Amino acid sequence: MIESNKINPIGIGTYNLNLKEKNNTLKALLHSVNKGQNFISTSLLYDNCNVVDFLYEFFREVNKDNIFLTCHLEPYIERKEDVEEQLDKYLKKMNIDYVDALQVHVSYVSKIPLLETYGEINRLVEKGKVRYISASNTSLEELKNIQKYFKLFSFEGVYNLECKYYENIGVIDFCKENNIKFICYQALRRNNIAKMNYPFLIELASKYNKTQNQILLNWIIKEKELNTIIKTNTIQNIDTNLKALDFKLEKEDIEKLNRFQDDRFNNIEIDWKNQGGITIDKLASQFKID
Repeated sequence: MIESNKINPIGIGTYNLNLKEKNNTLKALLHSVNKGQNFISTSLLYDNCNVVDFLYEFFREVNKDNIFLTCHLEPYIERKEDVEEQLDKYLKKMNIDYVDALQVHVSYVSKIPLLETYGEINRLVEKGKVRYISASNTSLEELKNIQKYFKLFSFEGVYNLECKYYENIGVIDFCKENNIKFICYQALRRNNIAKMNYPFLIELASKYNKTQNQILLNWIIKEKELNTIIKTNTIQNIDTNLKALDFKLEKEDIEKLNRFQDDRFNNIEIDWKNQGGITIDKLASQFKID
């Protein structure tokens, strides 16, 4: 089994995997593993369960003990029994015996009190079907309440150059203070940050002879000390991402990256109850560039 301190900081994202070319995508994932990537986050919602079904093929090639796998509980959890039923669906579809971490994808999907849902996750840890309790896409208040009763291993949340919401409200500091691994998704905002062509980011890429995305990954992982989840369908992009960690940014350049924010994200009021507004899991998907 993968120990928590042995997780590669560049995780394998599975949202929107290219399932039209399954053979090439499988080759890419196997290449990721051969290069040392050993963390995968997935969900039953991704492509209507087709991604999880595809991971069955992946785990036929890769020993589960060599992968740290995080799974999400999805809409809707209306009974305590729904937690184990969803977990069993993951286990059956991927033909595995356990998952490493289980978390509620977004807090509003739990129609029963959130702590009751996490109580069930804790029961599954005691049962041996889950190794760690994790959280995702919560408010700081919800996160503190969960951590009060259950020791959290990780927190999965949005973070990137433009959208520093979770840093601004204190979630990242809380995670570091409580030894909770912060794993950021949309670290590159699906290439939308690079498409903005910020002059200072272009200059940094030229200065270090790297791509803009490599600058961003280096900053997030080496300087902010956060983990990431990056989806890629090609071997070339996998290699490019992994090369993001072979250089060091100068202090003045780190400060430029630390200071920058896009106020458009800061001006959005998060709809925590999913009542028609922008929920936290949709925040980084705003302001896309076609």
